[in-house]
Amino acid sequence: MKIKIPEGQKKDKRPVKELRYRITVSFIVFAVVLMALLWIFQSVFLDKYYEFAMSRRCSAAVKTVADYYAHAGDDISYDSFVSFLGEKASDNDIYIWIESTDGTFYISSESVGQGRFMMNSRELIAQARRMLKSGDSTTVSFTAKDRVPDDASRYIYGKYVESSSRNPVYIYAIASLAPLGPAVGIIRSQLLIVTIIALIIGFFIARFTSKRLATPITDMEIKARELAKGNYDTHFEGGNYKELTDLAATLNQTAADLKASDALQKDLIANVSHDLRTPLTMIKSYAELIRDISGNDPSRRDEHLSVIIQETDRLDDLVGDILTLSKMQAGVVEMEMEDFDIQEAAESVFSTYMVMEQEGFSLHFDKLPGAITVYGDRRKIQQVISNLISNAIRYSRDVKDVRLSFALEGGSVMCSVADKGIGIAEDDLQKIWNRYQKASRQGTRSAQGTGLGLSIASEILEKHGAQYGVESKPGEGSRFWFTLPVKQQS
Repeated sequence: MKIKIPEGQKKDKRPVKELRYRITVSFIVFAVVLMALLWIFQSVFLDKYYEFAMSRRCSAAVKTVADYYAHAGDDISYDSFVSFLGEKASDNDIYIWIESTDGTFYISSESVGQGRFMMNSRELIAQARRMLKSGDSTTVSFTAKDRVPDDASRYIYGKYVESSSRNPVYIYAIASLAPLGPAVGIIRSQLLIVTIIALIIGFFIARFTSKRLATPITDMEIKARELAKGNYDTHFEGGNYKELTDLAATLNQTAADLKASDALQKDLIANVSHDLRTPLTMIKSYAELIRDISGNDPSRRDEHLSVIIQETDRLDDLVGDILTLSKMQAGVVEMEMEDFDIQEAAESVFSTYMVMEQEGFSLHFDKLPGAITVYGDRRKIQQVISNLISNAIRYSRDVKDVRLSFALEGGSVMCSVADKGIGIAEDDLQKIWNRYQKASRQGTRSAQGTGLGLSIASEILEKHGAQYGVESKPGEGSRFWFTLPVKQQS
C-alpha cells in the first residue's frame, strides 16, 4: 500500500533501517567498544595501575608494622612481633625488613618463612637506608631493576620509625613487579578469546532481543493499517514489555472509540437525513396542494401555508442546533462569564412555557427564598434549562406534569427538571447525552425535536465544570439535574 506524503513535507532520503537491524548493530557495537576499552586499559594503563596498587600495599603494610612497633606495650614478645611481621608480608605478597638505626639487630619476613622471597634485596635496602639517612623525610620510595636474575622491576618503600620505649628503627617493604609482564601476555590471549565469544554471544542476544521487541511492533503496524482501512474489529496484542502492552491497550481503546464513533456517525446521518426529509416532504406536499387544489381557496390555502411555515421552523431549529453543537465542540464559542441570579434566570425561561398549560400541562416552579448567585454564562445556562424543560414536555405522556425546582447541597445549588412521562430505559441512560441519541419512544406518540438538546446541554455544563446527570425509570418519568457552586446567597 502506497502512503502519500502531504505536500510541503520533505522526504527523508536517508535509508530507514529496521528495528531488528538497529538493535543488532547496537549490541555488536557495544560489545566491540567494551572489548576495545579493555584492550586499551591493558596496553596503556595496566602496568601503571599495578605499580600504583603495589605501592599502596607496601606503604600500608609498613605503616601498620610501624604503629605496632611504636605503640605496643613493654610486654610484647619477640616471637609475637616476628609472627605479626610475617602475617603482613604474607597477606600483601611482599618482602619486609626491619632493622635498628645503629645496626645492632634486624628482622626479615624471609627469616620466618613468610611473604615473598627477594634475591639481591640487601642492595635495595642499602640504597633506601642511604636515602633515609641523607634526606630530611622520614619515608622514601622508588622503583629499581635487578639485573640478576631476571632484570625484574622492584618497588621499595622505607620508613624511619621512633618509639618512646624502644630504639628507633628503619622498616622496608619490597614488592616485585616481575610477574606483570607474563601475566599481561596471558591476559591478552584470554581477552582475545573472550572478545570473540562476547561478539558471538552479543550477536545472538541482539537477534533474540530485537526479535522479541520488533515482532509485536511489526504485528501492530500491520493491524494498524487494517484499522486505517476501517476494520475497527482489529485487536492488538501486547508484547513482552510493559510499554508495548500499554501501547496495545491504547490502540485497542482507540479502535473501540473509532468503532463507536463510526456507528454514531452513521446513526447521526440516518437520523438527520430522516428529520430533514420529513419536513421537506411535508413542505413539498403542501406546496403541491396549494398549487393544484387550494390556490384559490383562501382558508385552505392559509392552512396549508401554516403547515409549510411550521415545517420550515423545524428545519431552521435542526440546522441551528447542529451549528450550535458543532461550534461548541470545536471550541469557537466563547463563554460570557458573569455573576447572576440563577433562579431569576430560570424563572424568565420558565414563564415562556406557561402557554403549555393551554394544552393540559401542569407546570410547577419550586423556588428557594432569596437570590442564589452563581458564576457562569447566563444565556447558556438559560439554554440548558430551556432544553431540559422542552425535553420534559416532549416526552410527557398521559400525566402532563413538569416540575422545575432548586435545592441547596453543601456549597452548590442543584437545578432539576422532572416529568412523569415515558422515562428512559437503563441501557439508554449512559447514551442519552450523546449527539443525536434519543430515548426509546415505543408506545408513545412521535416526539418532535432535533435530538440535539441534551448534547448541547452537556457541552455547556462541561464548559462550566458542572456536575450533571439523570434519574429515570421506564413508565415513571425522568429527572434531569445539574449543580453549580453558589457564589453568594441572600
